[in-house]
Order: sequence, then C-alpha cells, then structure tokens
Amino acid sequence: MREIEEMEQEIKDKWFNNHEAKITEYDGITILDWREPGTSIYSVRYIFCGSRLYVSGDIGDAIFNLTWIATPQSFNNIDLGYLLGKLSCHSRERWYFDERKAKNDLKDWYEENTYDAEDKSLKEAKEIYKFLKGTIESVCTPKELERELFNYYMDNSFYYFDGEDFSILSEFGKKLPMCFVAYLLGIKLANEQLKVTA
Repeated sequence: MREIEEMEQEIKDKWFNNHEAKITEYDGITILDWREPGTSIYSVRYIFCGSRLYVSGDIGDAIFNLTWIATPQSFNNIDLGYLLGKLSCHSRERWYFDERKAKNDLKDWYEENTYDAEDKSLKEAKEIYKFLKGTIESVCTPKELERELFNYYMDNSFYYFDGEDFSILSEFGKKLPMCFVAYLLGIKLANEQLKVTA
C-alpha cells in the first residue's frame, strides 16, 4: 500500500501537477481530457461509454469492462485493485520486473523458510536460493523468471518445497507500472478540479 501511495505522490508532483480537466458530452458518451495545456506529455483522454471506460494518451491505452454505468464521478470511491480487476485490454505490460525488489523478496523468503529449519529443508532452501539469486540477475521480465523457475522445478525433485512454493517465488520482483496507478488517479484529480470550478 505504501508503494502505491508513493507512486501516487510522484504522479501528482511530476506527471499531473499542471494538468487541467475538460469535459465534453456527446450522445450518451462523456469525454474527459486530462492534460497540461499546450503539451501532450502525460496527457490522458478518458471516454466513458455505457459500462466501459476507454483510456488513451501519452501514458498508454486501456479498456475497462465495468459492472456499473461509467461516469467520471462513478470512480470517486473505486480502489485501484478493484479497477484493475476490470481491465480487459492494455497497451503496456501489466507488470514489470524490479531486480532490487526481487532480491528483497528472496531474502525475506529465505529468512522465513530457514528459521528453525531441519537440515534437509535448509539444504533445499539454500539450493533454491542460490539458483534464484542467479536467475534474478539474468532475467528482465516476470515471465522470464516464471519460465526459469518452472523449468528448474520440473528438472529437480524437492521433498520440502512444492509447486505452490514455486508459484510464490515466481511473483518475486513483480511491480505494477505507474501508468495503471495514474489511470485512476487522473480521474479522481480531474473530478476534484471540476468540483472546484463548477
């Protein structure tokens, strides 16, 4: 949660600090343009149509299939996790790989799984740790890490660790790109601005 709050603050300060909201209404469609006048840097166009939200602009494109009629105001009480569950199409990768985060995740996992561990499980954990540390340094995407872990799991036998453990390991280093945070934050900031000017 803290990570998302930090992203939101950076987006407010660096991406959207001079943005202005403009609403245009057409036959059952609402268009919200969120941009700094005179530039397209970090600009976003939101199209609210029925139960769909279309997003386009400098920070990427996305389509959300919603369970409610989309209006700019209908997003005021929506949280990011819920909205991302409605994401059906996007132009950017859903996750990116953060090597530092992956190494921290690995360190935490290792400490948790070796505390008071028996010799055999400690030996397995050390083997997995060694393999995964090297793999983290050689991959660039979460999918590559997942593939390497799957191959490693299939090529080796483990007594103490199973497929579910390896599924957890494949999540190491996954980080949500800021654009997904910005999609929702932009709507909320635009709504605040429009309330003040109304």
